[in-house]
Amino acid sequence: MARFTKSQCRPCPARTQCTSTADNARTVGFPPLELGDLQLRVRAEQQTPEMKTRYAVRSGVEGTVNEFAHGHGMRRCRYRGQGRPTSSTS
Repeated sequence: MARFTKSQCRPCPARTQCTSTADNARTVGFPPLELGDLQLRVRAEQQTPEMKTRYAVRSGVEGTVNEFAHGHGMRRCRYRGQGRPTSSTS
């Protein structure tokens, strides 16, 4: 983790790319080397045609579920024949 004090951060010409606050200093975290390597490898795998094909299927399913849940109000529906759940106050 790297910390930059206000006096270090404020005059920096690249400060607007890091933070939008004028008062606070900046703290930047760096992942462990193994995690950084894993992120790079996974991001590269996500660009392969095989992964894009698999994700297209998932995206279609997610879109259908989202349309059903939000577009038709099915997020809060009850099963037919079942009453409203009661809350226990004991």
